[in-house]
Order: sequence, then structure tokens, then C-alpha cells
Amino acid sequence: MVKFLTSIFTILCFSSCIRYNEYGHYRVGLSRFTIIPNTDNRAYAIIDTNVIYRFVKDERINISGSGKPRYYKFYSNGRIAEFYDIPANLKREYVLEAKKGHMGYYQLNQSNIIVQFYNSNANASELLSQTLNLKGDTLIFNYRGVENSSIKSFFIKESVPNHVLITKPDW
Repeated sequence: MVKFLTSIFTILCFSSCIRYNEYGHYRVGLSRFTIIPNTDNRAYAIIDTNVIYRFVKDERINISGSGKPRYYKFYSNGRIAEFYDIPANLKREYVLEAKKGHMGYYQLNQSNIIVQFYNSNANASELLSQTLNLKGDTLIFNYRGVENSSIKSFFIKESVPNHVLITKPDW
């Protein structure tokens, strides 16, 4: 009986440390972020929560590599999801599942929007902060790295068809 209770206790301890959802995406508490989720309605004059933003191109300075195709979906209450696996043709999809996205938060800071994502793997974790600017229907994410490195990522607005169900974030 003691072995059984010890085994149950050990399983409960280890399972409470796991912070991945059913799709394998890491979820952390708000305390890991340096911003609080947006509560300022002026942010919605800059971003649109009824669309997705599709990656177009990167401009890189002192950083090698190329941008991965990805999409951003802004939700109300300061949540944002980053997707790498949305098909280019949303006309065939019926659900845009927030749980399949990488979690993030955004906050209006004067005239800029600050976006943060917390990335983690077996070797390390990092808090990635970017500023967001709007130019027409194009969002420009600005990331400043170390040693004068930077990335400007450009995203264009795409509407989500009416038949697609958009789920709420799980964070």
C-alpha cells in the first residue's frame, strides 16, 4: 500500500510540472512575461482581432537564416497566437484552434504595441519581445538582438472566412 501511495504521489508531482497542452505547445504563467495583457481599447485601432496576419518577408541585419512562414492571430484581452502550421488556404479549414498556436501577449505602450512570446525547449528558454508598427494593412514586427542585429518581419492582413470557427486561447 505504501508503494502504491508513493507511486501515485510521484506521478502527481511530475504531472503537475508538465506545462504542455494536448498539442505539445508550452504554456507558462503570466509571471514569466514583463508586460501585462492589453486593456487599452486604442490598440484595436492598430490591430484587427477579426483577421489573421500572414508572413510576407524578413529584413535581417547581422542575423543569418530566413523567416519561417507563420501567421499571427490577435485575440481580445491582450492575447496573441503564433501559428506555423496553418494551411495557406483557410477556405478548406473549419477551425482555427488557438491551442495549436504558440502563446503570447501584447500591450499598447504609447503609440507602439509590444508583443512577447515565451519560447522553451529542453536546453533553454527565452522571452522574445518585439515592437509592432502599422503601415497601411501591413504589420511590421521589429526585433532587436545583440551586437546591432535586428529583424523586421512584414505581415499582411488576411480575412478569415465566415465558416471558420475561431476558438479562444487556453492561456
